[in-house]
Amino acid sequence: MKGYIRMKKIKIALILFLTVTISGSLFSQSSPGVTFLRMPVGSRAQAMGEAYTALSNDANGIFYNPAGMGFGFYRELMLSHSEWFQDIAIENIAFLYPFKGTWTVGAGFSYLHMPELTRYTVDPATGGPLEDGKFSVYNMVITTGVSVRLNDYIALGTNIKFYQDHLESVSAQGIAFDVGIQTRLRDTGLQVGFALQHLGPSVTYLAAKESLPLTYRLGMAYKFRNIDGTIAMDVVKSKGREVHFLPGIEFGFLNSFYLRSGYQITEREGMGLTAGFGLKVLDRHKINYVYIPYGDLGNTHRAELIFSFGTRGFKTTTATAKTEKTTRNDEAVTEINNQLKPEQTGSVRSRHISRTTNNSSYQRLTPPSGVKLVELNNEKMMLTWNSLPGRNIKYLIYAKRAGNADWIKVTSKPISETYQIFNTKKSGIKLIFVVTAISDDKESDFSDAVELQM
Repeated sequence: MKGYIRMKKIKIALILFLTVTISGSLFSQSSPGVTFLRMPVGSRAQAMGEAYTALSNDANGIFYNPAGMGFGFYRELMLSHSEWFQDIAIENIAFLYPFKGTWTVGAGFSYLHMPELTRYTVDPATGGPLEDGKFSVYNMVITTGVSVRLNDYIALGTNIKFYQDHLESVSAQGIAFDVGIQTRLRDTGLQVGFALQHLGPSVTYLAAKESLPLTYRLGMAYKFRNIDGTIAMDVVKSKGREVHFLPGIEFGFLNSFYLRSGYQITEREGMGLTAGFGLKVLDRHKINYVYIPYGDLGNTHRAELIFSFGTRGFKTTTATAKTEKTTRNDEAVTEINNQLKPEQTGSVRSRHISRTTNNSSYQRLTPPSGVKLVELNNEKMMLTWNSLPGRNIKYLIYAKRAGNADWIKVTSKPISETYQIFNTKKSGIKLIFVVTAISDDKESDFSDAVELQM
């Protein structure tokens, strides 16, 4: 009965999403204006050729598909600077905040500007140009968004944006909306996203009205299982432009350095190959850079800093060998305990802990990388990960059933090995595992998650 109610809520949410999406055509006009709403944002996304509709689960994502925020794991602040040709520059700030549970909010600020320009009038005496002061040109967009993850595989999201276009004494402002959906196909490594951007009423310049640059984005991404790599492709149709195909690729090394490239198949001047890199420093803070050529117009360089402030405040529970089924959480503890019997850790004691990220010492360790599952004979499974440098590093393993919010501590105490063997039972359920590092009473964030179909 509970599963039926949950599916009914998901169907209602999807119907509302499609209603908003279809209604976008009501605002469609013949000539788009405020085209700066389409300006690219985010060094990681741009390095991958803007193939980001299916990958938008970080601070870059609010500018491509708000639904991806629902899969966001880290609370992030992004600061970005882009140097364009002809002294044009773009500044961006974005913030991503996943709450405990299923909701995530985000915000962004984009500001395109250039040095003041000289105003000229006609000299009545000579008929030549005559300087008449300075004037400014800028574009500004303020974005706020929210996303909800309906389950472990599908999320919906929406943005509301306030924009302003200013040229000397002429200015225009208005509001626009984005809606999006993102899904992850089970057991395939595939992710699919769709977003409809820049919905809204026409904007008025003096006495002329222009429609917004309504944009459709469809994206697909595939994350390799045995290597740290991702390939992606976006198909984008924007009002007043032809269909664009945007492929991109990313490969990671040692969980700390990333190479990215993309190719923008568009009619824009000079657009083609893009290239960039990412560097993870300290805990999960990131530096991203991208180089994009614009042909005769010049080359552009863009960089960003992303600061991480920990993960969602996940609530975790230690697995117990004998637990009364008094609550839903206790039932989950018993179920996972029955499915997994660690061969090395012995019996486990039951205690409830609240795992949050308020403790500053919590942010000092890097999570283990390379987490993967290896199936052994005789209904055994081995969870392995890469060791971390340093002395006295130990590890904890957490698990949860797919669709549940609570994590359960599988190991009774930290282990020094970089693997754990479990006796498993065939039950048809799916479990999700993460690993943390422990040193001197400090615990890292969760590692990347892996799934096991029992």
